[in-house]
Amino acid sequence: MTRLRALVLLALAVAVLSGCTSLPTSGPVVQSRGTDRDDTRRASDIDARPPVDGASRTEVVAGFLDAMTAWPVQTSVAKQYLTDEAAAAWNPEQETVIYSDSLPVRESAGTVSVQLTAADRLDAVGAWRGAMASDELTLDLRVTVQDGEYRITDPPDALVVPASWFRQRYHQVSLYYFDPIAKILVPEPVFVPEGDQLATSLVSGLLAGPPPLAEGVVRSFLPAGLTVGLSVPVDDAGVADISLVGEAQSVTSEQAELMLAQLAWTLRQDPTVTALRVSVDGTALPLPGGVAQYSVDAAAAYGPAGPGGGKTLYGISQGRLVSGGRDTDLDPVTGVLGDEGAGLVAVAVSPDNEQAAGVDAGGRRVRLAHVQQSTSEPAAQVLLDGGTYARPTWDHAGRLWVLERRATGAVVWLYDGTQVRTVRVPGVTGTRARSLVVSRDGTRLVAVVRVPGQGDQVVGARVFLNSRGEVARAGRPFVVRAAEGSAIIDLAWDSPVRVALLTATVRGNLYEADVVAVDGATVAVDVLSTIVTGEVVGLAASPVEDAPMYAVYADRFVDLIRQEDHDAGEGGLSQLDYAG
Repeated sequence: MTRLRALVLLALAVAVLSGCTSLPTSGPVVQSRGTDRDDTRRASDIDARPPVDGASRTEVVAGFLDAMTAWPVQTSVAKQYLTDEAAAAWNPEQETVIYSDSLPVRESAGTVSVQLTAADRLDAVGAWRGAMASDELTLDLRVTVQDGEYRITDPPDALVVPASWFRQRYHQVSLYYFDPIAKILVPEPVFVPEGDQLATSLVSGLLAGPPPLAEGVVRSFLPAGLTVGLSVPVDDAGVADISLVGEAQSVTSEQAELMLAQLAWTLRQDPTVTALRVSVDGTALPLPGGVAQYSVDAAAAYGPAGPGGGKTLYGISQGRLVSGGRDTDLDPVTGVLGDEGAGLVAVAVSPDNEQAAGVDAGGRRVRLAHVQQSTSEPAAQVLLDGGTYARPTWDHAGRLWVLERRATGAVVWLYDGTQVRTVRVPGVTGTRARSLVVSRDGTRLVAVVRVPGQGDQVVGARVFLNSRGEVARAGRPFVVRAAEGSAIIDLAWDSPVRVALLTATVRGNLYEADVVAVDGATVAVDVLSTIVTGEVVGLAASPVEDAPMYAVYADRFVDLIRQEDHDAGEGGLSQLDYAG
């Protein structure tokens, strides 16, 4: 959960109030108006109306689309607008299409066309797939006569709903899987419906396996072929009883531990759940230590933010590496990068707070050294020399990533502790990339890329590891956010699935801090946009829970939630950030 919760909730409330459109009170769908406290229905329930006798082709198509907005979600009425054969074959769970608006339907030679002005899609698991291409925005539905009434013969295998409806009823959560060598949990954002069945939705989503775009990036230790029983009940003490059914292989104690870690991190997003019990085909899953229930906080060692407390700040003051906190002074470290004359222009400290990679020599050299003085390594190790390097970035495994800016196009370097090599990252390598950060779990890269004539874009890509835990390749790129002509001057991880961006509106005077979803989702997500005034140096943010986000100035750094100023000290600051 982001530390900007208060601002996020305010922003969401404003967005929902400004974005709501009234649902039709006539036609196939009407708002339920029951207010009796004894009525089990809710005011938000929406009833789907079946087709009326004698409806025209366009009325049948409009009715079909409206029927898909029934709430809670059910498609039995929508199927009544289809021929019997089409209803039997229709699979609306294959994907979700979320459209912002549609033009009036058009009819031609037995086909009714619905033109969507813009639309995004989710896959079958609920993962964001991004915007639909312009040639996919027209829904052509053939209509024929069955038993004297018009019915649709070829519905799209999707739930097609308006963005205003979706925004009010779905929210983004994460399903937790492991990296390929089971060292760290990796969150995969998906959308689930609001309501009392959140625990059931979370476990069902996890059992479905990783979203298609994450295949090969993560793995699950929940055996294939299992499903949730009727539901996942949560008792008054907050214990979720997970009854898994189906044909599954026997579960070892090692696998049980990893299964529990996935379930615990996934279910901790439901505020009503504090612990869980699991059974597979009626046999209780053994819990570590013989406890009766497994706390949702018990698997902290596998957390997606990796090692380290995340609260120590590291910065550059007069070219020296300094460290401290919001309540302590920023003082030079005892390692060689804290010496006078270190000449740092950028620096990144490893998540375990042990090593620092510093860019010096005017940005043309990268050195590696211990943060604190070390008798075993008194001098810094030169990793890269002779290029123009952006601030480095680390992942949990101690891998160091460095972006080199070249006139002929960017190069991404990787140091794995033994050698330095290049990694081709589509969408970043060979472009005018200016900065890059890697997620703590090591499965995501995000870069700022300048696009001629368009300004800056935030480009993301997944990282694939081999069976030995080594970086094998980067996946296809996708746009996380476009700055629409503005310059993005800094980016940092605000959570395992959120990225903070600092955009210059009026350089030296007015900036915008945004927190965006790393998968590029723009509907029904907790995002932040806030104005920061003055000459801002950058942002300090961390994926570690409850680590404050700061706007960094040369003479101070400001907590964006508490609006508390912290003095930078006599030397001032040219950079400030957390480990990673």
